[in-house]
Amino acid sequence: MMRLGLPLVLVATLLSVGCKKAKAPAAEAPAPTPAQAKQAEADHMPIAAQPRATPAAVVQPNGEPDLAELNRSLLRWMMGHRRRPNNFEDFAATAGVAIPAPPAGKKYIIASDMHIKLVNQ
Repeated sequence: MMRLGLPLVLVATLLSVGCKKAKAPAAEAPAPTPAQAKQAEADHMPIAAQPRATPAAVVQPNGEPDLAELNRSLLRWMMGHRRRPNNFEDFAATAGVAIPAPPAGKKYIIASDMHIKLVNQ
């Protein structure tokens, strides 16, 4: 019985003590100058705000929209914004990609499988 009790006490003691880092007292830093504040903002821009290379062509040689390239742009958009767009208009307004006009009588949608498709209006 004693053999089992001692290891349990040791394990319980080690778990309760844990590993904590000592916190150094924080020294008050002087307020940054406007130039330093501007540089800090530029250094910490979110990923989505950084300019991205736009696809070379979102139109196929036959004049039809290149849905495969638009879907790649949608995937890049979702990774950059870390969310799904509310609808195609939300994506198109902030995609940074020149989206060609849909063929007559059709419109773009983002389907439930998160692919851009052309459907009848």
